[in-house]
Amino acid sequence: MIYAGEQAKHRRIYSDILDRIQNGDLMPGQRLPTERELVDLYGVSRPTVAKALSRLQQEGIIDRRAGSGSYVAEISDPEPAVESRYFGLLIPKLGVTEIFEPICARIAQLSRYNNFHLLWSDSTAHKAASTAEHFEEACVRYLDQKIDGLFFVPLELVPECRETNERIVRRLVATGVPVVLLDSDYLPYPERSPFDLVGVDNIRAGYRAAEHFLKQGAIRVDFVYRPFSAHTVESRLNGCRLALAERGISMPTNWIHIGEPDDPDFVDRLMHSGAENLVCANDATAISLMHSLQKRPENVPGDVRVIGFDNVKFAEYARIPLSTFRQPCSELGEIAVELMMSRLQHPDRPAVTVSANADFLVRDSSIVKS
Repeated sequence: MIYAGEQAKHRRIYSDILDRIQNGDLMPGQRLPTERELVDLYGVSRPTVAKALSRLQQEGIIDRRAGSGSYVAEISDPEPAVESRYFGLLIPKLGVTEIFEPICARIAQLSRYNNFHLLWSDSTAHKAASTAEHFEEACVRYLDQKIDGLFFVPLELVPECRETNERIVRRLVATGVPVVLLDSDYLPYPERSPFDLVGVDNIRAGYRAAEHFLKQGAIRVDFVYRPFSAHTVESRLNGCRLALAERGISMPTNWIHIGEPDDPDFVDRLMHSGAENLVCANDATAISLMHSLQKRPENVPGDVRVIGFDNVKFAEYARIPLSTFRQPCSELGEIAVELMMSRLQHPDRPAVTVSANADFLVRDSSIVKS
């Protein structure tokens, strides 16, 4: 496993320069700041700057001239010999599942400099009953179009998700299309698919969520998720288990709750179980649960405290601002493109997992009121 934090400094320089070029702040033929100026600007070492510039040069974004410096590459006359590639986005309800929008936006931004085009299939309008069918049909269409690679988020939250994912993967393996998984594998840990994977370190995030409650004096932490959730949820749950176990606390099964957070009967059972410190699988679950609790005697955060994941737009502006984890979406998009381009060049190398750290944003929903 590779941790993206190890490369964050040079990637930040790379991203900033790339953004300035895309925004027109740096024009073709314009000279970049010197390495020494970049060292002072970013507060990093010279090798870190050199690594960022080297990557920009390898991707044809800048030209480095000995004794003169680095310049934005002229792109008006691309080499005709390089044929554009076509990559598909197979992502359930893209445009509805908020976390994937900025990731895909970053992938799209990088298409110009890596000479590829993106294809995507709209599944936002499909009813839940037909989601799996349409998702699989989208994969078949991509394969019929002879795509060069696929960014793939396994289907979740519908009863047919496991079987659908397995059929899709069999098709992908049979055709040999390069695949980069975003956020989650389609198999539960410790099983592993043959595809590259980029996402956040979900075990670490789950650990930190439980640790946050334990540091405030909690001796019990419960976990809430919806049926047929992605396997990232299991990793977050395992992180909670680990934090509890390190303090000699076993997490029994009745601290783990699977159900719909807007179901009054489920919420009633949850509250009667004695749960007070809740780690939810994602922000949508957490905010729906807090909404359900508004109709009950329990209040957040006085009686019940809640943590989510993903930092969706409305998390900060909920009636009780939600504690959550912010995913580095732009960085995840960049890593996904790196993995795809590398896979095309080295189709037989072992699959890799690249994990980035998520920032923990502590807000009112998880703070014990004294």
